[in-house]
Formats: sequence, C-alpha cells, structure tokens
Amino acid sequence: MLPSVRKKKLVKKTLLLVLISLVGLGQARAQVGRPDTLRIIGLDEVVISANRVQERKADIPQQIDVLRATQIRLQNPMNTAEALVNTGQVFVQKSQFGGGSPVLRGFEANKILLVVDGVRLNNAIYRAGHLQNILSTDANSVERIEILSGAGSVIYGTDALGGVISILTKNPKLADSAATGPRVHTSNLLRYGTAAHEKTLHTDLSLGWQKIGLFTSITASDFDDLRKGRRGYQSFPGFGDNLRYVERQDGKDVVVENDNPNIQRQSGYRQLDILQKVLYQPSAGQQHTLNLQYSTTSDVPRYDRLQTYRNGALRYAEWSYGPQQRFFASYQYQYSRPTRFFDMVRFTPAVQQVAESRLVRDFGKDLRNENLEDVRIGSVNLDLFKEIGRHELRYGAEATHNRVESVGRQANILTGQTTLIATRYPNGSTYATTGAYASHRWEITPRLILSDGLRFSAVRLRANFNPEFFKSSVLNSDQSSSSLNGNLGLVWMLPAGFRVSGLLSTGFRNPNLDDVGKTFEQNNGTLIVPNPNLKPEQIFYREAEVSNTLPGKLHVAVTGFYSTLTAAVVVRPFTMPDGQTTTVYNGQTFATVANTNTGRARIYGLSGRLNGAIGPRFTGQASVTYTKGRDLSTDVPLDHIPPLHGRGAISYQHRKLTAEASVLFNGRKGVAEYSPSGEDNLIQNTPVGALGWQTFNLRTTYQITQNWSIQSGLENILDQSYRPFASGINASGRNFYLAVRFER
Repeated sequence: MLPSVRKKKLVKKTLLLVLISLVGLGQARAQVGRPDTLRIIGLDEVVISANRVQERKADIPQQIDVLRATQIRLQNPMNTAEALVNTGQVFVQKSQFGGGSPVLRGFEANKILLVVDGVRLNNAIYRAGHLQNILSTDANSVERIEILSGAGSVIYGTDALGGVISILTKNPKLADSAATGPRVHTSNLLRYGTAAHEKTLHTDLSLGWQKIGLFTSITASDFDDLRKGRRGYQSFPGFGDNLRYVERQDGKDVVVENDNPNIQRQSGYRQLDILQKVLYQPSAGQQHTLNLQYSTTSDVPRYDRLQTYRNGALRYAEWSYGPQQRFFASYQYQYSRPTRFFDMVRFTPAVQQVAESRLVRDFGKDLRNENLEDVRIGSVNLDLFKEIGRHELRYGAEATHNRVESVGRQANILTGQTTLIATRYPNGSTYATTGAYASHRWEITPRLILSDGLRFSAVRLRANFNPEFFKSSVLNSDQSSSSLNGNLGLVWMLPAGFRVSGLLSTGFRNPNLDDVGKTFEQNNGTLIVPNPNLKPEQIFYREAEVSNTLPGKLHVAVTGFYSTLTAAVVVRPFTMPDGQTTTVYNGQTFATVANTNTGRARIYGLSGRLNGAIGPRFTGQASVTYTKGRDLSTDVPLDHIPPLHGRGAISYQHRKLTAEASVLFNGRKGVAEYSPSGEDNLIQNTPVGALGWQTFNLRTTYQITQNWSIQSGLENILDQSYRPFASGINASGRNFYLAVRFER
C-alpha cells in the first residue's frame, strides 16, 4: 500500500472518530439539562417517496434520506448532482463537467429511478453506463429530495433496482384569507464561483390568493472551463493535467499547448431552467396543479473523449453532447375527502419531450458524425390511500408510452452537405409500461408495524433495425414481459429510542431501447452492438437497520443490505449473427461487445448515519457507505460499485450567522476490483486504479437584514487534485464562491 494512501485512510478514520466523539459529548451535555436550539430531524419526519403519499419515516422499513431546501440553500451547489454529492450518502460519477450520474446500493444510471413531482423521468434511452439527466432539474427550485435506497419496484415498477431519487419542486403558497390580500414571496440569488468562473442568476416569485396560486422560477448558469486542484498525488505527478487541446484556427484543427495544465480546457457549458406552476384550490380537500418545466443547455463538451489519445496524438477535434432539452408538463388532481373507497386520490397525467444529440469529429477531418435523438413520453399515474382502523392501504396504477426518433447523419462542416449514417437507436421504436400496485401497513401494536405490498407490471418494446447498417437477423425486436413483485417489512420500536427494521423485497428492470438496440463506441476501443435477445433483470433485496433516536439530541442508524441479481445485464464480448467477433462501423473495424444477461450477481454493504446536537449552537453529522459487488457467473467484479465514501460535518448557528465545516472523502479502489466491462473507465484513472481522497470545506450564511443575506464558501480548501472513481474529469480545485440573496 502506498504511504500516501495509508495517511489518507488514517485522516479519514480520525475525522470520523472526532465527529462521533463530539456528537457524544453534545448528547451528554443535553442530558444534564443544557437547552437545544437546533432540532435534529429523525424518524418523526414525514416523507412521500416510499408509497407516493405522506407518511411517517418511522413507519417505513427502508432507508430513506431527505435533502431539504434549507440544506440546499446552505450548500449553495452548482447543480442538483452536486447537492447529492454534498450529502455524503450518494456517490456521483462524472465523464464531463456538465455531468453527474448518481449511484445507489451499487446501481447506477438506468438501474436507478429518477422521479420529479411524482412522474418518472427515466425513458426508453436511459443508458446503463453513466447519465447526466439529473442536471435537468434545477436545485434552486427544489423543495426537497428524498433518496429511497434499495429496490423500489413494488411502488415504482421497472428501473428502481438500486433505489429512487424523488425530487419535489416548490409549490405556490395560497393566502390565508381574502382580508389579508395576496400572499407574495420572492427569492433571488446571484452567485459567482472561482473554480469555473461560475455565474448563476436565479429568481422565483410566488403569488397566492385564496384559491389560486402561481409560482415561477428561472435559473441561468454560465460555467467556464473547470480548474482542478494544484496539489496532486506524489506517486503520480501530473495525473489529470490538461497538457494540450484542439482548437479550430483559420479553418484547420490545431493542437494547442495548455499554458495552465490545471485548467481543464473545453469543459465549460451554459444552462437555463424554467419552472411554472399554477395551483387552483376551489374548496378544502381539492387541488388542481398545472406543472410546466423546461431545461436546456449549450453544447456540453465530453471532456474524457476530448482528452483521448490515439497513436500518441489527440483523437478528436469535437466530441460534445448537443443542447440537451427537457420539456415537462403535468396536471395533478388531488381529492382529500374520505369516501368509502379512499381517503385521498391523486391523478397525474403528464407528457415529456427529451432531445439530445452527440456531435463527434476526428482531428483533421471535415466530416462530423451527428446522432440526434428525440423521445416523446406520455404517462399517467393514479394513487389512492385509505385508512381502516389500524390498517393503511395504498394502491394505484401507472402507464407510460415512449416513442424514439433517432437520426444519424454525417455533415461536412465546410460545405454543410450531409449523408446518412447508422443511427444510435432503431428509428421509430416504442417502449411502453403498465402496472398496478397495492401496499398495506398494519399497526399490530404501537411498537410493531408490518408492511407488505404487491405489484404486477407489463412491458413491451418494439424496435426495427435499418438493414442498411445491420445484418438481417437483427432486423427487428418485439419483446414483451411481465413481472410480479412483492415486499415484506417489519418495524419494531424498542424502549429508550431504539428501533429495529427489516425488509425483504423483489424488483425487476426490463431492458429498454438503450440496452437492446444501442450502437456506441466505448473508451476502450470496442463497439457496443445491438442484442435483441435480452431478458429482464430480477433482484431479491434484503435490508436490516438498527437505529437510536433521542428527540432533539441524537439520531444514529446502521443499515446492512444484500442484493442478489439474476439475469443481470452486463457488457461482454459478443459474436455477431454472421459468426464474427469484429465489425466495421463508420469506416473502422472494432471488436464487438454487447449487453448480455449473466447468470447471478450479488451486491452487499453497510451504511451508517449520525446526526447530533453539540450544545445549544452546534450540530454534528456523519455518514459512510461501503459496497461490494461481484458477478458470480464469471467470478469478476461488477461495474458501478463505488469505493468507501462518506461525509462528516459540524454546523453552527447563532443569531444571524450559520456556518458549516465539512469533509467529503472516498477510499481507494484497486485495479483488481474493477469490472472487465470497461464501464468504470479504468483507462481514465491511474495505473493502480482510483486513489483515495478527501476535501475540507467551509460554508457560511449571514443575514444582513430581514430580506438580504450574503453567503460565501471555500470548497476543497487544500486544493487537492483528484478524480472520483469511474470519472473522466478531475473534480473542482479550491473554489471560493460568493452569493447574494434577496427574499421577501
């Protein structure tokens, strides 16, 4: 083991021990009568994500973590992915600065379900590798984020193998009475950050009368090229340095020597997010909500590809995601008056349109390959709740339909002429899901709660491959499958604030169009080709938790989890229908790989969380997650398994000042623990794998007046240069940000 690695591990352990000791000291002080001014939120908190309706967190036998608007406000993150990173409980991978792919319970991308205001974001082309779609939600318009870890298929259907990230945006606030006049609230933010010369402007306005409310939110951000840290690893000097990049000068591609290797050239981008809600409440117990969201970006450079070398020279002159656009519109009707069949019913139809593209041009070439995708999604959700004595029943149904238009063309950047090339996905494909669920909770005694649930799901995918580019034996795919899933959980409340819970749950993920029909060149020089014969993945998930809560003083929890995955979809060498293991694609010969079903895989680990009061003005928080995963069929590591990671923090609040000091850390992951699939981008890391790291951070908020506040922060104080596991770009170096807020 490298000496630097040993030192870092020692630092992490010491910091965690200090945090735990401080929280223990705070508990002891509270017990001898010192008042607490900061409330520790524990199991009495109300959450929505577990069963789509409000319920006490204490009654749920599954780990749920909540990120609230007040926490996001203090963190002042650049985007929603960074907000998740700052929890210390979600690992996030990045291939480019404008990216962020969350990992839960060893699952990533299309094996995690993203939900916004009760509507699933996952669509037919959510890929298995790494995603950046969570960036299309604006952190400044978020009311709360609920992170449901572990299989969630009973309530949410396909894709929720690793868990659910449920994002709830802010709502209009209605006036209390006609006499008080309209209720008006506005929040405005101007922020600048040094690491990427970030400029962010946010404004939102809520207008509320007795029956009608309006909420408008607009956020515009501009990020220059990201600067990485200056303090690198002694054993790998210069790792992550950007030595040269490509520019277009006088109609030619030119390699430019970087005058500052810490600036990761060609990584910056811009983003605009708009949200509009209209709330109509004609009477108590009835609500109508119209929810419109729009997100768009500039071209987002794919940094890891732009730093790809071939034969000692930079390979690409261009490699970027074209403007990524998401349009979302939903209508929600909620009726909350008890009837014979329900106490509450919620009906949510929605439409979405997602446009994305990939623009790729080799160095010195005038021809640019352009792949453009347009996905149109319609969905409808029906959720009902009924309470009968000690029993609570939640039931409902969901249906979605995706249609994918895929275009492949080659454009001459000088003449503008275009010719057709292979599409990334089969054009005109459809992907549809339906499902019905029922979840039941029985309060056997005030201390013993039983939960159970069932869901039946059906999925159908139709894809037609263009014979001009593919062999006749894969001309089409018409797949349909169904799945019956269930869960069983128990919560036992013990004396002195102790709580024990256990959960058994099954889940599934049906292969989508990205799994079945994608054609894509990987970083390791192989080509992913279509495999129409994929089957659904199935998971059997177990979770057990022990926690202790002293109201207002301390909450500590340790969770163990174990997943068995069958028919797991992994990337493996693939023989084409003509018996060949290579193929010609866009004029080049590649070894072929494809998504295939492996026999069995397992993922297991531990998660620990701690929140405690340290006297009247301080609180302490700590979290750590350890995960292991292995493909049992081939006896190799699984991909997407992050190293040990976590966070520790101490917060201070007194009068007008709020401050937080924190440390984020990741352990090391050696080469032997990498999957052979190439998904974890070993080629983008050091020869010994991903190295451990930690950053120290300080954030403050000072309330100048009732309406004006100023925020500042110093992130990565020691200016550590590091690259998170599976990422293709180094993280931000020392970043000083300054923000001004106006609210009234």
